[in-house]
Amino acid sequence: MRTLIFYLLVLSQAMCLAPAQAQSDPLLEAVAAGSLEEVERLVGAGAAINARNEDAETPLYVAAEKGHAAIVRLLLARGADVNLPTKNGEMALHAAAMNGDPGLLQALLEHGAPVNRANRDGERPLYWAAASGHGRLAKLLIDRGAEVDATDQRGNSALHGAVDAGHESAAWLLLNQGANPALRNAAGDTALDIARRRGFGDIAKLLQSDR
Repeated sequence: MRTLIFYLLVLSQAMCLAPAQAQSDPLLEAVAAGSLEEVERLVGAGAAINARNEDAETPLYVAAEKGHAAIVRLLLARGADVNLPTKNGEMALHAAAMNGDPGLLQALLEHGAPVNRANRDGERPLYWAAASGHGRLAKLLIDRGAEVDATDQRGNSALHGAVDAGHESAAWLLLNQGANPALRNAAGDTALDIARRRGFGDIAKLLQSDR
């Protein structure tokens, strides 16, 4: 009997929580699908604009990750919070930096997105832009105050990230913006060490010429 009562109590609590959870799902789904009209309809109908999914991703984060610039601008205009982190501490600006759309990144920056905020691994948006090969976005971030030699918890700078991923143009941009090629990560590696180990001859020449 006690087991039945406990089961009924748990079921009752789950049913009470379900509506609140379901309210956020349509907006997140519409954002992920890139449906601007549906997002606008849902937001206009009162959908929670800063709802979170199981990974604590907001509609703004999902829109930035998917590259839906028009939806990002709509959400920002309706008051979406640019400072809400995911479970791993990433902001919408991290997602935009990885996505590669300069206009999308600029929109977030204009609404106060924190340019030097790190996730739980110590990675900042500049690192994500560089490791994804987006030199133009890296320049935008640096122009807005991104610290070019900031390092993550493993001691890797944006230059380490660009070189490790084989992005020569991003590495050149960072060097041109004052990145220090002599920085060593926690493993003791400079960007040049990484380039040599990974067989990126052209990047190694670039790093050697900058010394």
